[in-house]
Amino acid sequence: MSEEGKVPPPRRPFLTARQVAMIAAFGGLGFTWRALGLVIPLFPPFVLDIRETILVIAAFAGGPYVAIGTGILIGLPSAVPMCDTIYYPLLGICVCTVAKFVYKNRKQWWAWVLMFVVIAVSEAAMLTLFIAELAFVLRLVSFWPELVASFGITYWAYVLQEFIPLFILVQIAPEFMKPTWSWRGGEVVEEE
Repeated sequence: MSEEGKVPPPRRPFLTARQVAMIAAFGGLGFTWRALGLVIPLFPPFVLDIRETILVIAAFAGGPYVAIGTGILIGLPSAVPMCDTIYYPLLGICVCTVAKFVYKNRKQWWAWVLMFVVIAVSEAAMLTLFIAELAFVLRLVSFWPELVASFGITYWAYVLQEFIPLFILVQIAPEFMKPTWSWRGGEVVEEE
């Protein structure tokens, strides 16, 4: 008790049980999927699997800390974990920047155009960063040829793989996808 006889308010947890469960479930699924090698090869070194989809769903519903935790877990079993463990968390945080606004306006077509633009721009930035790490840090590829080649099928496959399932899941499971998270950590119950 404090000096005035009042009980201090309880501290809000940094991560709620729901958020920890999301990191464990989504991060574990993505980790296992990639570790088992269940991928479709695209333009080397890129592959298509469910990790992109898992990340945007976890980020939208769970918030930035869930995106970071899930992103690190799903990036670890890749061929270049030093790149993927940066790529995925940053991509998830980009999705979080507009998640609450898009959810609040989910019945408006322009909110989904905004979400698509954010995903497309974020994916372009993260793909460029990923290739820069491969080229200038790890010296595995040449920057410009790899960048030009990856902005074909690979880029659009990733953008569509992130946007379409996110859109569908917000429509069919709005209560699960409701972004009740806080940028300071934890979750806040908000009135709609």
